[in-house]
This record gives sequence, structure tokens and C-alpha cells, in this order.
Amino acid sequence: MSTSEIGSRPDLNQVQAVSRNNLSALFRPNSIAVVGASPSSVFGRQALENFQQLGYAGTVAAVNPKYEQILGYPCYPSIKSIPFVPEAVLLLCNRATAIPVIEEAADLGVRAAVVVAIGFGEAGAEGAAAQARVVDAARASGMAVLGPNCSGLINWVDRVPLHVNAVEPKRPGSVALISQGGGPKTALVGNRRGVRWSHVVTCGNEAVLGIADFLQYFVDDPHVRVICAFMETIRDPERFFFEADRARAAGKPVIILKAGRTEAARKMAAAHTGALAAPLRLYRELFRRHGIVQVDTLEELLASALALQARPAPGGRLGAAVPSGGLLQLVLDESAKYSSLSFPEFQSQTATALRALMPELPECRNPVDSWGVPNMEDSYPKILQMIERDPNVDILLTYCDPGTAGTRNAEELELFTNGAVRAASETKKPVTMITPIDGSVPPEKVEEFLDKGVLVLGMHDAFRALDRAVKWRQCVPPMAEEPPVDKSKLVKQIFEFGGRPFSGRPALDFLAAAGIPVVESRFVTSVKAAISAADELGYPVVVKIGDTNVLHRTELAGVITNLRSAQEVSAAATKLFAAGSQLLMVQPYVRDGIEMILGLQTDDVLGPFVLVGQGGIWTEIMDDATLRPAGLRVGEPEQMLAELRVDRLLRGGRGAAPADIQALVGAIRRLDAIARSLGDQIRSVDINPLFVRNEGVVAVDALIVPAPATANENR
Repeated sequence: MSTSEIGSRPDLNQVQAVSRNNLSALFRPNSIAVVGASPSSVFGRQALENFQQLGYAGTVAAVNPKYEQILGYPCYPSIKSIPFVPEAVLLLCNRATAIPVIEEAADLGVRAAVVVAIGFGEAGAEGAAAQARVVDAARASGMAVLGPNCSGLINWVDRVPLHVNAVEPKRPGSVALISQGGGPKTALVGNRRGVRWSHVVTCGNEAVLGIADFLQYFVDDPHVRVICAFMETIRDPERFFFEADRARAAGKPVIILKAGRTEAARKMAAAHTGALAAPLRLYRELFRRHGIVQVDTLEELLASALALQARPAPGGRLGAAVPSGGLLQLVLDESAKYSSLSFPEFQSQTATALRALMPELPECRNPVDSWGVPNMEDSYPKILQMIERDPNVDILLTYCDPGTAGTRNAEELELFTNGAVRAASETKKPVTMITPIDGSVPPEKVEEFLDKGVLVLGMHDAFRALDRAVKWRQCVPPMAEEPPVDKSKLVKQIFEFGGRPFSGRPALDFLAAAGIPVVESRFVTSVKAAISAADELGYPVVVKIGDTNVLHRTELAGVITNLRSAQEVSAAATKLFAAGSQLLMVQPYVRDGIEMILGLQTDDVLGPFVLVGQGGIWTEIMDDATLRPAGLRVGEPEQMLAELRVDRLLRGGRGAAPADIQALVGAIRRLDAIARSLGDQIRSVDINPLFVRNEGVVAVDALIVPAPATANENR
């Protein structure tokens, strides 16, 4: 990804894109041919039955040389023998048959195809070669190809089932699903949580069409309000995040469940930063940057999809009335986990009105325990009305327990649900009914309540989903101004080392050219010169290996600190020279301040990231670090620091004077400026430690790793 604003428009000549018309032919074809249809094959018969079950209104033709008709549909020996050119084809045949069929379809002008066969790019060199033929045919003709290795797509809005498995007729909803896995797709489509889908598409190998293409289509589709995805990887990050930005601008939340959270870490990079920038962290921060809602389970995805379909909440201030003190304690416990949610005090007029209805309660505070209120049938709707009208309340919470429906408390259940529906009809604020046990409300009831403006969620899911809905609607801050850096000096130093990593004097000079303060240093080649340098700088001092090709001095016992006399400096220098060092650094011994690490790490696919964390010898042991994609926005450095455990020390723990946080923020922004200025020329920057003092910051060591191709590019 480029280091410029990631949401900027990518060059469509450099990305694989299919025309919007042909993509539309995939989701809304007027005619379809099913290649491999058969009355004796489960899949071959099921695909045709799906058209009948769903009520597809277009023209359907079967393709199989053994039959003249199947299930009432005319059958032809090949695509070219059909008396019309179908807009889309569904290929149920194996790999060997699918390749010439795709090529034939491309020659005939078929606009879209679904290839379900396996054995392509996922199956070694032979499969990759077969997939390349599919790609070549699609690119030459502009045909929109879904798959291979997929189960197809379902469009309930237009009743189009280009799908290999059975498709259940459903009332179309407004939530679209993109899945890079068949199993998760099946589980989500069959959910019993009340989410109604508009479209479902499985990506397969993404040989031609990828997740970015489907995201683009759903952003533009007026029937879609929320876009969900089960994702394993992003093959075209720049275009994907551009479309994610378009979705946010269009008011369409994108909810993603990213798989692979326990995958083995990548091979450690030359810099410490590489060990801290694990792939999942990179994805999570990019998702956050682009306003994508991140979930960790299928259940969370469904709950978030429900919450983000509901009325938008202006904020996270909750107002609640629940007829149980025990349940209210659970409500308070769960809601306290989320920073965006709170229970503010009611305004005085609300408290007074509630007191008139509930004179026996010791206090009328938010949330309200409405158990035992006299004349509940009349009072409960009024209680909800008073709470939702309070200016301090953004979201109204109430109670629903369907487990009482089969008991004498059924009338009580009806009272609570009717009260919520009535409140929703009188307000534009979101109204949420909390159930004690997740998933206990029948899905058709959840859908019915959602149509009436009432969201139904379980106790565990509710607050997590509401938190995500509130945060998604918060404004995204603009990109911060870029501090000036001496780009010519930075590029010159990278060129001088021919793309090789470097540390020592050139690394400190590199930081200084970017405006990051560095410690005063002397570079010497003899014991006598080391003593003279220490005398000039003043004791105590540090003597360390200064050779530019030594990347990690601490691991080599190459840093000797707190030297207080010429004799100690002499002994230290003699030891390091004897160990093979050709050059030594002599520096003042920096003792005051908090050790931090600043890093810049570039991922081959996802681009550059800025990292900050606790530094020194504790960097990897404590793992107290956070990161953001390069191109920092206003307030992001401050947010990064607030996420660290070491932030308490920076702000002055146990009576200590606070460190210069503004100077640290300035150094973070200058590191970000390096990423923006050098782009793909820099692989990583590792500043460890950076001492944050009461006044100012100072870097005492650094490692610079250029991108491998930098030397050739600069010649």
C-alpha cells in the first residue's frame, strides 16, 4: 500500500477490476446456463431446483449432452448450441471440463460465470496453471468470474441463486455477506439470531473477482444497508480500503470477522519492531483506521449486524428500566466493559416524574429497577416514555424474557414488549430490549421487532454490539499535517549503504535529518581517543560498538554503561576492540527519563506502520507496544500512548514529575513523516531506546533497514 492517504483513489490500470455492468450480470442476470446439470446428480439437480424454489424470473438453460430437458428446463449439449447467449453461467463440472467451457463462454460474450470446481490455485503448480487460463479468458473478455473453489452466490432481493447447495426461500433483508470460507457462510446464512440477508457470496480463490469487487458492488446497491465479511486475507489492500472508505461515506457499516488470529508469527525482521508488529495487529489497526467494525466470533458478527441496522444512536448514554435488581447488576457489569457506554444521571424533571410513579423506591436513578411498581400496565409505558424523552439519554434499554411466555407471566412479557414498541413509535432514539439469555428470542420475532424499530439482543451480545454501533458513528479525525524532514539527506544515506541495514553514526544522522533529537556522540578508533572523548563529554559515559553493520549491540554485550573514570573507559574500550570492533561510540550516560521504543515497520502487503512502546531491554519481554498505519490522523499519537501500560509512568507515577509527552508526540509524528516521505524505500526504523525526559526526548541508538530494492532504484 502507498504511504499516502490509503483511501485515495487507486489507479484502476494497476488493479484487477471488472466493469460494473458485468458485475451486475453476476448478481442480476436475465438468463443463466447451468453447465453440468443432471437429474441424477445431487448438485446438478439442486442448482436447477433452486431457481424454482426461489422463483427466479429469468431464462434458464441446462447444459449436458446426455439430456434434452431436466426438471422442465431445456437442455443443450454445449453453451454455443443454446439459441441465445446467456448472461451468466454456473459451472458444476470438474476442473478439466471447466477450463474449455470458460474459454468458450468468454468467446461467446457471456458476461459472468461462477466456477465451483476445486483443484485450481489451491492445488499446486498444475492447478495454478489451470487458474491462469481462467484469468486470461476473463481478462480478455471482461467476464466477471466468481471462484473457482466456491459455492457461488445468492441474491434474495432479485431471487437469483447461482449456488451449488440448496437455497432456502427467504424474505430479503438489507445485510450482505461476503465470505472467504464456505463453512462460515453456511453457518451465518442458517443463523437463528434474526439477521436477514440480502445477498451472500463466497469468494473462493478470487482468481478474477476479489473481496474488494464485492464490497464495491454492495456499497452501490441501494438494497444493502450493512456489509458483513468473513475474511482470511486481503489480496488487494489499497482497493479494499478505498471501498471501505466509500462504504463509510455512504453510511453503510462494514463488519469483519478476520480468521487466522493464532497463525504463526512471521519470521522476525532485522529490527525489534518486526517482532512487535504481528500480522493480526496490522489488520486490526487498518480496520480501525478505515472505520471497519471488527468482531471476534460469528455470534458477534450477527449481533453487530442487527445493532447497525437499527436506528443510529447520537451517543452512548444509556437509559434503562428493568424489573429486576439482579438483572440490573448484570446490566451494569456488562456495560462497564465498554468505554463508549454510560448510564448518566437523569435530569431533575425526569427524576421528579419517575418519583411520582414509584414513590416507594428509595431512589430514582439510572438505571431504574421497575419491579413492584403499582399498576404496571399503566405505569411501565410511562416510565419508558419518561426515560426516552430525557435529554441525557441516547439509547433506551428495556427488558424481554421470552422464557416466561409459557408460564402465567405471559401477560407480563406482552406488557414489556408492547411498552418497547410503543416507546419506539414515539421516538427517533434507538430502543433495545435485553434478553437474559442470548438467542432465546425466535428469529422471526427479532425480525418483527426490528421492523418496528426495536432491537432485541442477549445480555452478553447487547453491550458489545451497541458499543460498536456507537463507535462506528463517531467522526473520523482528519490526517495530521506532516512535519518537514530533510528528504534528500535521508535518501542519500539509504543510497550510500546500498540497501543494507545500518546503525551507529549514520543511523543517528538519519534520525537527526528527520528532526528527531539524538544524543551527542563521539566515534573513535582507539582506546586513547575513547578516553579523550569521555573527558570532553563528561562522566559518566557509555561506550558501545560503533560498527555500522552491528545491528543489535546488547545481544553481543557491546554496550558498557555508567563508566565514571578514564580507567573504566580504557578497560571497556580495550574489551570491545579485543572482541573485534573497529569503531566505538562514546556517549553521555543518559539516566534521566523513561525508555521508549519508536519503530517504523513496512509489511509487504499492508504497507508501513508506526509503532511506539516501552523500550530498552524490556521491549519484547513486556510487549507493551501499540501501532497505527502510517499517515497518522489528528490525535492518534496521543491515543497510542494512552493504550500503553507505561503511560502511567510518562504522566508521573507516585509523585514523580511527568515526562515531556508533547516532545514524544513530536518524535512520533516525525517518524510518521519518514514513512510518508520515503514510502517504499524504507523497510524499518528501530529507535531503541528513546529517552523521554522531563523536558525533551533524545534517541541514543537506532537501526535503519532500507527496502531490499532501494539501492537499484536510487541509481
